[in-house]
Amino acid sequence: MTTSPPLIDISPLRTEPESPEARACIESIHHASTRSGFLVVVGHGLDEQLEGVFQAAHTFFALPQAEKEAFPKSERYGYVPHKSLAIDRSRVGEGTEFIDIGLGDEWPLPDLPGFNAAVRAYQRGILDVAAITLRAIAIALELEPGFFAQYMASPQCRLRFLHYLVAPLNADGSLPVGTKPHTDYGAITLLATDGVPGLEVKPLGGDWTPVVTPPKSLVINLGDMLARWTNNRYKSTPHRVIGSSTQDRFSIPFFANPNPETVIECIPSCVTEENPCQYDPVKAGEFLVARIDGKSEPYVDPREGPARMVSL
Repeated sequence: MTTSPPLIDISPLRTEPESPEARACIESIHHASTRSGFLVVVGHGLDEQLEGVFQAAHTFFALPQAEKEAFPKSERYGYVPHKSLAIDRSRVGEGTEFIDIGLGDEWPLPDLPGFNAAVRAYQRGILDVAAITLRAIAIALELEPGFFAQYMASPQCRLRFLHYLVAPLNADGSLPVGTKPHTDYGAITLLATDGVPGLEVKPLGGDWTPVVTPPKSLVINLGDMLARWTNNRYKSTPHRVIGSSTQDRFSIPFFANPNPETVIECIPSCVTEENPCQYDPVKAGEFLVARIDGKSEPYVDPREGPARMVSL
């Protein structure tokens, strides 16, 4: 039986980083990273920012369709409509409508009351949580605490607002799959959810398991880049989102990735005689482009069946 990713209070990493409590927290993160690559965290200090950024997401998605499509996705930033809503059908999402936002001025933010302030406040805060998490990972891997920080001066980060629309059940009574099984491509993803269930993870050899998310928690998962960096000591695990036939769902992932010129090569502490380095060095920017523009999910079993059945 597969259990849901662990719930970890990371407040000691913020307030007492050298304490025994912080050390225990690092060990918990390491344990989760070597198994499913997923953890759920509280004590991150972003309660107020989470309220603001979810309000911003709801405000944007409530706009008339033509106004949302005035910000079309270009150069990896901007809005993509759901296929059932789209006016311009040249680019549509299957289970969601979404908008991608960068850290700087790559893309003009909607001129909505409080939108810009909420987005930027959340980005600043979530970058701090990413830094705390990466510092813990560095310590767990017997590296200098600032190992990852040195590569995050000009990071490749993206904030995404996702809106999953209510979807009918499949003809056989199974739940629809809002986002197909995939792994994330980069270093780490920090995901805020609205509490509506749907996210599921499938560790190696395990079953699809719902991720339990208490209010104001964040889901942190590791991506393909970090799995490669750690020579697969840490896991990048397939996950999916199961749609709802009764209510909309909103979620906000933040994809945290290092500077594009960072060379991703096997970390020495992750290389042993039994597990020699499995990957050639690659620049972070080149790796991300290859995965984003790829046509397949190489770490996902293509035979995965439909979502669980529903008793009506």
